[in-house]
Amino acid sequence: MVRINISLAEDLFEELVQEVPPRKRSRFIAESLRVALDRKKAQQLAEEYQAAAAEILEMSRELEGVSGDGLD
Repeated sequence: MVRINISLAEDLFEELVQEVPPRKRSRFIAESLRVALDRKKAQQLAEEYQAAAAEILEMSRELEGVSGDGLD
């Protein structure tokens, strides 16, 4: 386990204090961070898949005209 020191906007801190009991805040923040990081990774992966799909589609289009050449 690692301890860190973070800064929060005052309104965000006040909402945290109101919504999450004192002895459960670290866990809440850690779980929230995990969800946010997982979402970010999923978004990055989706973008990589879209880029790969676009590249494959482009390659497929380029090869369409060549695939029948010389097979007569």
